[in-house]
Amino acid sequence: MSDLLIAGLIALYSAQAAFCNLYSKYYPGEKRFSSPVYSTIYGFLVAAATLALTRLDFHPSSVTLWMGALTGIVLTVYNALLIAASETGPFSILMTFNMSGALLGPVLWSAVHDGDMLSVWEYLAIAVLLVSFVFLNWEKKPEGEDTRPPFRFYLISILLAVDNSAYGVLLHEQKKATNSQEDAEMIVVTFAVSAVLALVVLLILGGRKTKTALKLDKRSTGALLGASLAAAGAVNLLMFSLSLIHMAILFSLDIGGELVVAVLFSAIVLREKFPPQRIVGLVLAISAIFTLSIL
Repeated sequence: MSDLLIAGLIALYSAQAAFCNLYSKYYPGEKRFSSPVYSTIYGFLVAAATLALTRLDFHPSSVTLWMGALTGIVLTVYNALLIAASETGPFSILMTFNMSGALLGPVLWSAVHDGDMLSVWEYLAIAVLLVSFVFLNWEKKPEGEDTRPPFRFYLISILLAVDNSAYGVLLHEQKKATNSQEDAEMIVVTFAVSAVLALVVLLILGGRKTKTALKLDKRSTGALLGASLAAAGAVNLLMFSLSLIHMAILFSLDIGGELVVAVLFSAIVLREKFPPQRIVGLVLAISAIFTLSIL
């Protein structure tokens, strides 16, 4: 059953990423409004879809309210850091930090805070997966070109990694605090808070242009709806899976699987170049995923 859950997570999060890319491509307004508009509508839609799944049965405790609000802030900060980092340095390095943070946070938290240790082989497989991130995101610099990013880029990337790691940990801790009885409430509070904060950011950035920024065409609307529905399914499945699968293993398999799918999609469907270092990274990632899935 765990394999099916992880496969479902990978499929849903991969679909979300694909629809998100389409939305970015088709968004008809000024590009600086694209992200806050996405975060606003996406947040409200994920919260609404989750409420619909529970038939409006919404009774959050005080623990869920404050942890959900904190997680919503984490999501908002994540989007802001992601944009800031992408504007100051190479996307390949940024994604290496981003994915490493999402993976290392749950692994270290479960070991240090919960005292829930994995086997030596599982830690080795996770280490191999981390190495694969470097190879899969490795892009060679053009000869004679100095493309070293500024120190600010690395600082923002480190903060992004920490912020991304906090997301999974907060979901895990809320489940423990409520004995997995308020999963839907946690999702609704988290995404509603992130949507409200994104709307505030949009109002500050857009001013009188906010109404125009929120106007979408058919293609961008369809992509945004697809991303939101996939995200709603993914986060609900993630919360359910956290009750059955070790947090560190779950996030390792999910993140690694999503990356493998993205790399194969870019090579097979988009016909992008597949340099030797990416082949090495793919082999390492698949080996690590296979090892973690059978241990």
